[in-house]
Amino acid sequence: MQLKDKQLGTRLALATTALLGIQGQVQAGDGDWLVSTAVLSYSESDGRVQAVEPVLNLTRDFGDERSLNLRLVYDSLTGSSPNGAARANVVQTFTSASAAGRKSRAEEEGDDDELEEYGDRGSYSIAPGDLPLDPSFQDSRTVFSAGWTQPLGDVYKLNLGGALSSEGDFSSISVNAAIARDFNSKNTTVSLGTNLEFDTIKPEGGLPDAFSSYASHDTSAAEDTKQVADLMLGVTQVINRRWITQFNLGLSQSSGYQSDPYKILSVVDNGNLVADAANPGDYLYLFENRPEDRQKVSLYWQNKVAIGSDDVIDIGYRYMTDDWGVNSHTLDLTYHWQAGEHVYFEPHYRYYEQTAADFYKPYLVNGEDVSVYGLYVDPHISEASSDPRLAAFSANTYGLKVGFPMRQDEEISVRVEYYQQQDNNTAPAVPEGSDLYGQQQFSPLKASWVQVGYRFRW
Repeated sequence: MQLKDKQLGTRLALATTALLGIQGQVQAGDGDWLVSTAVLSYSESDGRVQAVEPVLNLTRDFGDERSLNLRLVYDSLTGSSPNGAARANVVQTFTSASAAGRKSRAEEEGDDDELEEYGDRGSYSIAPGDLPLDPSFQDSRTVFSAGWTQPLGDVYKLNLGGALSSEGDFSSISVNAAIARDFNSKNTTVSLGTNLEFDTIKPEGGLPDAFSSYASHDTSAAEDTKQVADLMLGVTQVINRRWITQFNLGLSQSSGYQSDPYKILSVVDNGNLVADAANPGDYLYLFENRPEDRQKVSLYWQNKVAIGSDDVIDIGYRYMTDDWGVNSHTLDLTYHWQAGEHVYFEPHYRYYEQTAADFYKPYLVNGEDVSVYGLYVDPHISEASSDPRLAAFSANTYGLKVGFPMRQDEEISVRVEYYQQQDNNTAPAVPEGSDLYGQQQFSPLKASWVQVGYRFRW
């Protein structure tokens, strides 16, 4: 799970459109609202990202299979985030572009509270052997989405929706639509959905030039944009009264600014950090750069099988490949155990594995990836990123949800999940005694979260 992923909210809207043929969701009665609320608390190990996310979801059924859905999500994130520099056996000092940008803006606006908070967070030092983490990470996000569903004749169903997302350095607007058609006495449903997303990226301190020096922080503009178009084709088939299966084919095309303006790469020569000639005493770090286009293809297969009178097995598999070189496999398994009239348990397991992007590099090698000539840096590659989300890794998620149904459409639930990554990268060899010798450059993430939910009719 990556909470900083900017596309998460709009992807959820598109994923929902492919499920139009599955009638397993609770529907509110005619003339009232079904209210679902939840609060999620997320925590990463080693003092990394911490988040709190309250969610409010409202659904109203207007009869004749027409319904309105409204959803409001707020994320509050704090903590430390990897800046992309290599872990080394020496002290490293950084100046946070994010914190420096907020400090500069606070000085211009005369915001004493903001100035006090970020005045001492512009620079930070990392002890030998520690993962370079930027302690100034802080953000909040608000997402509002709406969807309308209604039938078109006897065999078609239409879904229309949209979402607005806003945070300190990013904003997004998206629209989605899907149409589903029933066949075979409604035992077969074919759906086609699309989502269009328009993003604006406005990082603190501006957009850094690709492979420019972190210390000089040369910028090309204050903001940039990105566009994403998604298409999903789904088929849902009732096999028998106990088994329903679903196949999805997803296509995605994104173009525009795809780099992370806060991520950097260390420049290394023979296993040692290269000194920054323009800033004596500092090491040389360059801003990353990613391709401006990305195409993804995904295949998804889900099965829901009833066991006994009340239990259900839900198993899904997803394969994704893209033109960045990332190939991933996801296996997701949930078992719904109805232990009694007023309690159920849902153990959950998820396995994820991906290959590294073609341009993933834990650091840049002087003489191969770039050449450093005093104050001048000549890049020999067009793209590179040390973002661990683009590295090769596998991950396991273990979880358990406990639900307490009460009156009709009223329920309290608690979900607990634990996530752990494993490093699947091949570590580059470095000379013994060098700055990078013995240091693992991919730092596996561990995280846990708890979600408490309450659903009722209003």
